[in-house]
Amino acid sequence: MQDWREQKKNLEIKAENLHQFIEAGSRIFIGTGCSEPVRLTEQLAKNKHRFNDCEIVHFLTLSDNKFFDDQEPSLYRHQALFVGSSIRRAVNEGKADYIPISLSDIPLLIQSGRLRIDVALLQVSPPDKHGFCSLGINVDINRTVFEHSKIVIAQINPGMPRTSGDSFVRFDDIDHFVYEETDLLEFRYPEPDELTKKIGKYCARIIENGSTLQFGIGSIPNAVLMHLTDKKDLSVYSEVISDSVIDLVESGVINCRKSYRPHILTSFAMGTRRLYDYVNENPFIEFQSTETINNIFNIAKNTKQLSINAALSVSVTGQVNSDSIGAEIYSGVGGQLDFSRGAALSEGGKPIICLPSITADGQTSRIVVTLDAGAGVVIPRSEVHYVITEWGVAFLHGKSIRNRVLQMIGIAHPKFRKELLEQAQKLHFIYQDQMLPLTQDGVVILYPEEYEWSYTTPDNEHIFFRPVKNTDERMLQELYYELDPEDRRFRFFSPKSTFSHQETQTAVNVDYESIFAIVGIIGDEDKQKIVSIGSYFLNRSINMAEVAFTVAKGYRNQGFSRHMLNKLIDIAKEKRINGFMGEVLRMNDSMLHLLKTSPYVIKFESEGETFSFRFNFNEKK
Repeated sequence: MQDWREQKKNLEIKAENLHQFIEAGSRIFIGTGCSEPVRLTEQLAKNKHRFNDCEIVHFLTLSDNKFFDDQEPSLYRHQALFVGSSIRRAVNEGKADYIPISLSDIPLLIQSGRLRIDVALLQVSPPDKHGFCSLGINVDINRTVFEHSKIVIAQINPGMPRTSGDSFVRFDDIDHFVYEETDLLEFRYPEPDELTKKIGKYCARIIENGSTLQFGIGSIPNAVLMHLTDKKDLSVYSEVISDSVIDLVESGVINCRKSYRPHILTSFAMGTRRLYDYVNENPFIEFQSTETINNIFNIAKNTKQLSINAALSVSVTGQVNSDSIGAEIYSGVGGQLDFSRGAALSEGGKPIICLPSITADGQTSRIVVTLDAGAGVVIPRSEVHYVITEWGVAFLHGKSIRNRVLQMIGIAHPKFRKELLEQAQKLHFIYQDQMLPLTQDGVVILYPEEYEWSYTTPDNEHIFFRPVKNTDERMLQELYYELDPEDRRFRFFSPKSTFSHQETQTAVNVDYESIFAIVGIIGDEDKQKIVSIGSYFLNRSINMAEVAFTVAKGYRNQGFSRHMLNKLIDIAKEKRINGFMGEVLRMNDSMLHLLKTSPYVIKFESEGETFSFRFNFNEKK
């Protein structure tokens, strides 16, 4: 095939003559993403009057071609399967159409003829010695379109990488071609700001070693990759990849050793020339069709499949809107629902939705009580698992509406939390007396994330310690109800038998100043359990705080109480508290031992069945 161009010179055309090969009324598909054949599509834009009554089908169009003119109507009708910036305004002005559809359904739509493609404008590599061109960086739906369109007109570009996998098509199946070496379109994510980085860190926190990653289009999913440098044995099964994967592959973080297929599997690449050179003839990175990659059952085959996708807004009950702002269409469904479902079916999988808690102008909460009128529900609340903002992680799947609302308010921007709580109360989503931690002036108290840490027990079990949250109410009740009567007597000085909502919510709505409580937690977000709590209650008149501890029976004699005591002392010192005090029953040998073996001078006073104690932090033995 060294002289392929000469052999097929009867098929070679000039780009400016494109109109001669497209009949009036044709439906024209434009190759997607960064592999758009710009030399061909610019002719569509430049010579609109020569393509009578044609339709143009877009999936993701990134070029600067101007298909629309403010002064005169378009001579085309545009069908968008995903709404990018180049066509967004036209869709919302009624000059173009949007087809809301999951990526996994697009191949069948085309194969069945319901979305007939008359002409495909694609960009491919030159043919090899066996007569095969490569679809390069966009196999996705280009593969299906190539196989099912009546006419294929290709821009053959030596700059198109030859990619591994299912990217190869026969040169003999191309009807006409334009030969031109040009730079491929490049795509760069903006440098992530601090808010985006924080969301990325929260996502990285729940990504386990050996996970398989999918990340959707967007700055936030891409930013997650920056925070994975300490992970091991990651795999990638994702409809799109960007430059960010290269460093993780070269450092060995992404090695696909735990994958059922030892390759990065993707359907298209959006990035810079660095990425395009990296995927060129790289057997480690396989490009497959959308029909393969977005198949829910294929996704589910992966171990610990994570889907990391962005949203525009999420309701407090978990409805995810990712394609519109109110009724104004912004993007599309894409593969978000496919991967959310597939990840949920994967063993150890985690579907994750990320979004900033507030709009860029700081005026509107993106966590809302109900979605705006006209907003599209891309993922229904029944299928939502993790939602992450810069304020933390909410796990919703299998949770009640009341629990979901509290979780979501907890990751909303603080200046909107009180308003969200009041709106949720009006809709009877939550208790009418539900509290938020507020100052006396009614300002929401911020959760002190800096007091989070991990602890490893002598039995090598990992416990996550953090300040108590108002969403911990039920877990704290469960801890108390699991105590036997003697334990309850030690903690509450009576065999207490009930722990009501009214009482327990007071214990978890603290100000982190005069009242501070830390809880020890086991399990991931989807099945957490509190196994210990330590707290202090400040008496401002003497600047001393009363301290108390509870540890679940199965976690005693592992240093929990001493560990929590030392941490609470550190916190109290930071807040300029002088010391601790409290009461302990005479028969509570473990608590008495803890106090007597502390490095502080403890003063005990006998009071019938109890001892009262106190010690100052500046008085050590």
